[in-house]
Amino acid sequence: MRIIFCGYGRAALECLYQLTGNYDIKPSDIIVFTHDTSENEGFVKHLKANNIRLTYDSVNSSLDLIRGFCPDYFLSVYYRHIVSIDILNVVNHKAMNLHPSLLPAYKGTKSSVWAILNNEKYTGVSFHYMDSGIDTGRIILQKEITIKEEDTAYSLYHKLIGVFSSNFCEAFDLLMAGYNGMEQKGLSSYYSRKLPYEGKREIKDLNLEDAWRFVRAMYFPPYKGAVFILKDGSRVEVNSIESLHQYMEV
Repeated sequence: MRIIFCGYGRAALECLYQLTGNYDIKPSDIIVFTHDTSENEGFVKHLKANNIRLTYDSVNSSLDLIRGFCPDYFLSVYYRHIVSIDILNVVNHKAMNLHPSLLPAYKGTKSSVWAILNNEKYTGVSFHYMDSGIDTGRIILQKEITIKEEDTAYSLYHKLIGVFSSNFCEAFDLLMAGYNGMEQKGLSSYYSRKLPYEGKREIKDLNLEDAWRFVRAMYFPPYKGAVFILKDGSRVEVNSIESLHQYMEV
C-alpha cells in the first residue's frame, strides 16, 4: 500500500503515528508533502529520523512525481494548500482530508476560534472525501465534543487533534473499504485564514461575556492574545479573566 501524505504540525505527526503503527506500511511506501516552518519542526524531525521521504514542494506542482509513485491513497492532515483535482484523480478520489469542525459548518480555517466567538456549545472533527471544493466532500466519519466554558482556541486545537488521532484508524478503514460516505447536511459556513477583527476590539462595544469569549478565542501561545482598545485609545493585551475585569471597569 502506497500513500501520499500531505500534513503539517502535531496533527500530522499524531495521525502518521497511527498510520505507520497500525498498518503494514514501510517508510518507502510514503511520500510526505509538508511545510518548512519553525512550528513544523517536530513533524519534520520525525520524518527524517524514520527515513520517510519528504518535500516542501507544493503537491500541486508534483503531478509527475505522484503519478510515478502510483499511490493507492491520498491523505491530507492540516495541509495548507488546496489540492488540485488532477492530483485527486491519480488515486481515483480515494483521498481523505481531516477537518477540525462538524462540516458543513466552519469550512476553511480557524474553526475553533470562530466556534468560540460564535458561542457554540459543540464542535468536533470531520474525516471527509476530497473533491474540487474546499471542505465539501462526503463525510466518512464525524465525532462531536463539547466546548467547555474554560476552553480556548489553544485547548480546543489540541483536544481536536486527540480526537483525530484516536479515530484515525476507524476512518481510514472505512476509506480502504470503499465506504461511499454521507452527504454533508446542515447550515454551511466558511472562514478564511484572516485573524478575526484583526485581533483587536473596542472594549466599549462589548459586554463582559462577549469580551471574555474574544479573550478565549485569541488565546493561542506563543502568538499575541486578545488586544482591547480602551476608552482613552490605549491598547492592552488580555489573557486572563482577572485582567479583563480590571479593564472592563476602566
